[in-house]
Amino acid sequence: MKLLQLLFVALLATTLHGAELANEDKAYGALHGRIAARIQLWPDLAPHETKADPGKYVFDAKRKVWRRTAVSQPEVVILKPEKPTHDTLVVVMPGGGYQSQHLGHVCRESLPILKSGRWVAVLHYRIPRREGRKIYDAPREDAARAIRLLRANAAKFGWSPEKIGAVGFSAGAHLAAVSATSSQDALYDRVDAADDLSPHLNFSVPVYPAYVAADGATGPNAHGGDGAALQPEFKFDAKTPPMFLVHGDRDNYSPMGSVLLYTELHKRKIPAQLFVYANVSHGLGDTVNARGWQQRIVDWIASIGF
Repeated sequence: MKLLQLLFVALLATTLHGAELANEDKAYGALHGRIAARIQLWPDLAPHETKADPGKYVFDAKRKVWRRTAVSQPEVVILKPEKPTHDTLVVVMPGGGYQSQHLGHVCRESLPILKSGRWVAVLHYRIPRREGRKIYDAPREDAARAIRLLRANAAKFGWSPEKIGAVGFSAGAHLAAVSATSSQDALYDRVDAADDLSPHLNFSVPVYPAYVAADGATGPNAHGGDGAALQPEFKFDAKTPPMFLVHGDRDNYSPMGSVLLYTELHKRKIPAQLFVYANVSHGLGDTVNARGWQQRIVDWIASIGF
């Protein structure tokens, strides 16, 4: 009966395909040729939404990067490795202050994961911030729904339903952390059979996470400070998985957020690894002493059996 239920869920989920947007090839660059599928997350309107707009890709001339903006119809874009040698899927959560999604980091920093033979699914969650809601509320709903759909589709694509992790950057790292530590929260009403599956992650990698420390308010100019406590959304429930944290000590989003996350994981004997690089700012970049951090993530994922 359980097998039949999973097959039904997978069939249901795979009918929810999105379509390629203009400039996606430019935004994804070398990774565009690795796109295997797109799955629209919600069959109708997403929770609390009044329209379904996939958004668009725009070029940020100041920073010379592509961004995705104005998303009210979220999706995951699935990237297949050239030679799949692992049954692991990594959900990549872009940064951008919960206002836009920075594709430069996604495409550059995800490449080592893809080259390692692991699958990648880029989560294009709803942006910008929704008025009257916490800045992460809509993205959290999208993340939970995406993980459930990706778990339902495991057999179809070839990854294990219990080898699904996340890597997030900045605001996306906040999303990867809260999705890992508080996956048992009820975030939205059941839509279909996919929602009977768990939205937990099997591992999580928050890379220079924003909005983590409790004295870092979540307003439009907040960065997250050196507070002594975490924001209340980090609950460390029974499904909290191993985590790998990366930060620079000159980040305007304080590295103390990562330190606090690591401390709580350590207290609970949840496997965790932390790198804080000296004289390194937000984005990590290619500073000599931090060079190669992307490969360290891949090595850590392998070390914990994924």
